[in-house]
Amino acid sequence: MADIQLLLAGDGNRNALASVVAEHHTPITDGEFREADLHIVDESSFPKYREAIEAYKHRADPVFCPVILVRREETPTRIDLPDIDAAEQPLVVNDVVTAPVDTQALFRTIANLLARRSHTEDLVEDLREQNSELRRFRNAVEHAGHAILITNTNGVIEYVNPAFEELTGFSADEAIGRTPRILKSGEQGEQFYERLWDTICRGEVWTSEIVNERKSGERFIINQTIAPIQDADGTIQGFVGMQDEITGRRLREQQLTVFHRILRHNLRNNGTTISGRADILSELVDDDDALAHLETIKSNVQSLLDISEKAHHVQELLADSLTDDVERGLEDALSDITDGLAAAYPDAEFAVEVGPSSSATIDAKVVPALQELIENGIKHSDASAPRVTVRTECHDSTVTVTIVDNGPGVPDQERRVIEAAEEKPLEHGSGLGLWFAYWLISYVGGDIDIQTAADGTSISVTIPVR
Repeated sequence: MADIQLLLAGDGNRNALASVVAEHHTPITDGEFREADLHIVDESSFPKYREAIEAYKHRADPVFCPVILVRREETPTRIDLPDIDAAEQPLVVNDVVTAPVDTQALFRTIANLLARRSHTEDLVEDLREQNSELRRFRNAVEHAGHAILITNTNGVIEYVNPAFEELTGFSADEAIGRTPRILKSGEQGEQFYERLWDTICRGEVWTSEIVNERKSGERFIINQTIAPIQDADGTIQGFVGMQDEITGRRLREQQLTVFHRILRHNLRNNGTTISGRADILSELVDDDDALAHLETIKSNVQSLLDISEKAHHVQELLADSLTDDVERGLEDALSDITDGLAAAYPDAEFAVEVGPSSSATIDAKVVPALQELIENGIKHSDASAPRVTVRTECHDSTVTVTIVDNGPGVPDQERRVIEAAEEKPLEHGSGLGLWFAYWLISYVGGDIDIQTAADGTSISVTIPVR
């Protein structure tokens, strides 16, 4: 039922029409204008309520607020209604009925007008939801950590977010209306931009690294993704670009490359030379103290060379492992590891105790980490008969591999560094083995726990099953 206000002159007219309307709706006979689903007014009272009706319609627009004018066939008061096509919207009066009122015709008119009102209310609700989604989307874009820009089909910038302004130094007012060429550094040739434009105009996504230039002239490196904005039929309406600065990352990679070269080449070559000269001096010197010093020199140099080789080995394994997506059966992997280490360390003792459901499948990236931890239990053991026991325990979505040895235990500082996942100037590890294992285990979403006691070390590795 709808609320229908009867704005008719005379109590008798209002009450008479109210008794008719009440059959299907709720009549309001109050003489003061009120907001309602539909209003019925006659010619004599129309001038009195016209201003209130117009104000209500404008407030509620675009919701349709129907008004029916009751017109007598012969009355001294005449109201000329404007042409619907030429009149300013919304119209004050939407339909006219003639008095005396035909009840069926009146209800048909009311039903039609209320149906239109209901339809506009639904549309307005949909519009509110869309506007709400647009506000949420805009809010997300405005607060995104990535620089975002939107262009039209000609590549002219129509929008940039605050992160773009901060990254490039160009304000929104300076960027909008221009093209992304304001960021051009000259590092990329015209063919690069031709390929880019050709790709996105075909409706495909373009991703690349690019050197751009800030407003200040400073150059920076970004990882850039540009995608077409398409409507339902695939027509491109514009393009959206997302930029993430990676200058610092590329600089760190360059630094690591240089450090790796120093470790691999300079340290190895110079260390080999030092070790060789120490051997020569050992043959020429008869003094026991001098010989002891030379042995210390050779031992320390060999330790540095071992670290250099270890760093190279870790780099190769990480580079190979992190690009692969291979699964391994846990029981077979542990068997292969212990068999290989038993051949390399014939004096050591290995035992593998698999629990129920030991046929778990794991990410193959973890296997080198498990080998590193198991081998550490042998290499660093001070026992006359090194022993390592490996136990497995399967859970719903994870498996725990516990490695127990009878060695001297992992030094407290090494354990604290790995547990904190951070090295500090006054607290750091002495090697790379534990870090290597930690990196691989963490990469697959696993966890590592180290417990040291007087009779050895227990390392528990919990990893997801595949």
